[in-house]
Amino acid sequence: MPTSIRRLATTAAADQVITKEEAQQLVARATADGKVTSYERAQLRAALAQHHDLFTADARRAVDEVLSPRPPPPGQTVALDPTPSQRPVFLSADGGFTVNASGAAPRTPVEQGEALFRAGELVDNARDNVFAALPEATRAKAFAQLERHLAVTPPPAGLEARQALQARASAGAVLLHLLEGTKEPQLQATMLAAYERLVRAEPDKRLQENLVFHLSNSSAARSGPAKQVAASLMEALAPLSPPYAKWFANGNSTVKLDWQIGDEFVDGFRRMLTTAGWRETQPGSGVYQKAFTEPGVGETKFELRTRLAGGSNLLEKLGDPGVHIMGYDGHASWGKNQVRSIKSAPRPASGGDGQLFFSNLCVGKSQLDAFKETFPNLQVATTYGSSAVDTDIDGLARLIAKRAKWTDINPFLDRVDGERGRDNFITPASTLVREQVLDRDNDGQADYLDKHFNVSTFNVATDTAREFRPVKQDRPAALLDGTKIHIAAQVLNTVSEFSGILKQVNEHSRVLPGGWFEPDAGDVEVVRFEKVKGRDGQPEYRMRVNARYAHMSEEALRATCVFEFNRFLQASGEQRLDPVDRKLAAVISFAQSLDIDDSFRDDEVFTNFLARYNLPPIPRGDIQALLDAEHHDYAGNQAMVNALKAKLAPGVLATLKKPEVGEPVRYV
Repeated sequence: MPTSIRRLATTAAADQVITKEEAQQLVARATADGKVTSYERAQLRAALAQHHDLFTADARRAVDEVLSPRPPPPGQTVALDPTPSQRPVFLSADGGFTVNASGAAPRTPVEQGEALFRAGELVDNARDNVFAALPEATRAKAFAQLERHLAVTPPPAGLEARQALQARASAGAVLLHLLEGTKEPQLQATMLAAYERLVRAEPDKRLQENLVFHLSNSSAARSGPAKQVAASLMEALAPLSPPYAKWFANGNSTVKLDWQIGDEFVDGFRRMLTTAGWRETQPGSGVYQKAFTEPGVGETKFELRTRLAGGSNLLEKLGDPGVHIMGYDGHASWGKNQVRSIKSAPRPASGGDGQLFFSNLCVGKSQLDAFKETFPNLQVATTYGSSAVDTDIDGLARLIAKRAKWTDINPFLDRVDGERGRDNFITPASTLVREQVLDRDNDGQADYLDKHFNVSTFNVATDTAREFRPVKQDRPAALLDGTKIHIAAQVLNTVSEFSGILKQVNEHSRVLPGGWFEPDAGDVEVVRFEKVKGRDGQPEYRMRVNARYAHMSEEALRATCVFEFNRFLQASGEQRLDPVDRKLAAVISFAQSLDIDDSFRDDEVFTNFLARYNLPPIPRGDIQALLDAEHHDYAGNQAMVNALKAKLAPGVLATLKKPEVGEPVRYV
C-alpha cells in the first residue's frame, strides 16, 4: 500500500520544518492517479492545520495550488473534475460540452448527447458546484451553448425521440447546476427564465415534474425570483384537489365510483356501507347510493358500484366518462395486481385526465412511477407501506362533498389507517414523499436524490456494465451516502418473506444495513454479511457493501444483495442446499428483485450480473415465466428451482456444478 499523505506529513515534520520538496511529495501522492479526490484534499488540509508553523512559504504555496486551483485562463479547455465513478466530460473554449479532452466539438448529435449525459451525471453526483469557480464569461458561454438543447423541437437528425428527451433532461440538470453556481444577478435571471421556459414547454410529464421538484428543492430557490418561479411551477403541476372541475362540469352533481374488492374483504366492505347509511339500489346489485348536503356547496350524490376484484383489470374503467373514481381494496400480490392492471388498461388520449384511482393495498408506492409514465394525467392515491383497514368510503365521500383539498383528505386517510398514527397514504399533493418513492426515469434511484432524469439512451450497455465494475470513489467509505444500502436491505427482507427458501432463515426481516466498507487490496467481495445476536436475543444479519460499488444503481444493488445473501447462507452453512439448487435459487431471487419495478434495462442488468458472477447463460425469460405463474412464493421456492433446472441444457447444468461458478470475478 502506498504511504498515506498523513504519514508523509508526519515524517516530513520530524525535523521541525517542511520544505518545498517535501510538500511536493505530498502533492505527488495526492495527484498520483491524475486527480485529487475530496478525501485527499481533506488529508492535505489536515496536514496544513496540524503542522501549520512548520511549512515554509514555498511549501505552503505548493499545497495551496492543489487545494485552491486558479480558474483556467480564457480560451482553455476545462476538465469538469469528474469523480472517479463518472466518465470524463470537458468544457471547450466556446462553452460547449464535449467528450474530447482536446476540447474538439462533438462530431455527431449522438456524441453531443453523450457529452450532455455525462455532464448531467456529473452534476447529479457532485459534492461541490463544478461551475462556481469558473469565470463569469466561461459560465455565460456554457449557458449559451446549453440553450440550444433546451427547446422542445423535433429531434435532430441522428437522434431518436427518446435520445432527444435525454438531451433535454441532461441540459436541464446542467442548467440548474449552472444556475446554482452563478451569483451575478443579470446572468442568473437569464438562466432562470430559460429554465422556466424549458419546464413549461416540456411535453414529457415525468421530466417536467422532475425539473420542477429539483428547482423547488434547490439552494437557488430559497429566496428571490427563483423561489417565486418554483412556487408557481409547483402549483401548476401538483394538483391541490381531486379533479372537481371535471366532475362537476355542466351542472353535474353525482360522483360515480367503481370499486373492486378482494374476495375476503367484499362482505365486510358492503356491511360497512350499509351501517354508514348507504342504500343498495336493488338487493344483490352491489350498487350503493348516498347524498350529502354541505353549506355553501349544496347536495352531492354518490353512486358506488362494488364488485369482486379481478386482479388484472383494476383500471378497466379508465377513460370511461361515466366513472370518476376507480377504487381497489385488496391484496397487492407483490404489486403485480397493479402492474398487470396498468399493462392491460385502456390507453385513453386524455392520459386519465379527470379521473382518480384510489388503491388501498400494501405498498402501492412501488407502481407510482408506472402510473405516471403510462397515464400522466391520472390522479393516484395509494399507500406507502402495508395497509391496515378497509377504505372509509363514507368519510371520503363527505370530504368530497365539501370539496376538500388533498391537504385535508390526506390526514383523514392516515387517521383511519389503523391506530399507528403513521403517514401511510400518498396523494397527488404528497410532493416530498412522492419524490422519495418515485423513480420516473427507472434508473434505480429515487427522484428525491436524482437531479438528473436519466433514461440512459446513449450507452445503455456500457453504462450498465460499469455498475458491476469496482471503481475507487472520491470519498472514504464512512462519508458515502448509504441510502441505497438501506433500500436494498429492506427489499432483501421483503424478498425473504416471499421466498420459500429464504424465509426459513429471514421470515421476520432480520437483515440490517451496515453501510459501506473500505475493501482491502485484492478484495473481490461485493457484499458482506455477518450473523450476530440482536438486542432481543434473536439472530440478525448485518449487511455491508463494498465502497467500490457506490456508483451502482439502486436497482442493480438491491438485486445483487439478494443474490449475495444466498451466497452467504451457503458459504456459512446457515442453509444447506444442493450447490446447483442454491445458485439457481439465488439467480431466481435476483431476477425477482429486478421485477419489482418496470425498468427498461432489466436485460442489461441481468446479463452483466451473470458475467460478474461467472455464471453461464441462463435465459431470463424462462425465469420470468416461472415468476409470473407463481401465486405465493413470488421470490422463488424449490419447485421453481426444479422447473428451471428442467429447462436448462445439460452443459449449463454441468457448468453450474463448478465451485468457481457463481462467485464474483476478480477485476484488476
